[in-house]
Amino acid sequence: MIEPEVSVPAVMRNYHEVLRNDLSKVLAPLAAAGEVDDFAIAWQDYCEAIAVHAAMEDGVKGSGGGSTAMLDHHFDGAAGAAVFAAEHVAEHAMQQDVSAAIRGGPPSVRQAFGSYRAFAEAHLKHEEDVMMPLVARLPNPKAPLFASWCLSAGIAHGGFEHFVAHGVKSLSTFGSTKNTPSGATRVFVHALKTVCTPPQWAIYGSVARRAMPLEVWQAVVAEVPSLVASGDVAAN
Repeated sequence: MIEPEVSVPAVMRNYHEVLRNDLSKVLAPLAAAGEVDDFAIAWQDYCEAIAVHAAMEDGVKGSGGGSTAMLDHHFDGAAGAAVFAAEHVAEHAMQQDVSAAIRGGPPSVRQAFGSYRAFAEAHLKHEEDVMMPLVARLPNPKAPLFASWCLSAGIAHGGFEHFVAHGVKSLSTFGSTKNTPSGATRVFVHALKTVCTPPQWAIYGSVARRAMPLEVWQAVVAEVPSLVASGDVAAN
């Protein structure tokens, strides 16, 4: 069968959908309801996942340089890596404010999280507005670029299995802005496999499989059977 064309940049771009799901569909309802204990757990999961994603954008010393440096390299500094790195510093400070607010109870959480959410969502849009037009102009094949600049940084940062599991669980539960849960999951997982080496996919493909409901996995594999063709990831 002819599989859908893989969108390699989705390994980065579709994680923005994960983060939006976290902010609007997980954390915001918990904050509004004053369910501080559950918020604290979900917030920790979010912070650990976004830290890996940020490393894949900013780079890790001695490993991949990150997506913003990749785009600066190919387009004469057009991405403005330093600007986004500074935004990440500010965002991290606001994350610490939210973490501290948890001790203050529901009103403190609602105020700190509301401020953080507004900043984080604006940051995601800023990245997309600047980076996606440049990503579209990257030379082909794109997979080696994203593997060396982004994937390697995420793995070097640590917590990459959590990053994968958290993202797949979110997409397979909520979908994305423009796609169903099975469609959004398929796009992300297909991109992830494409940037992985076979040994990496044996690890992270299994993590992805365990993070989604069986019916979503079956729908994904029906469209992209090569995800299990190597035998490294179970079909069921």
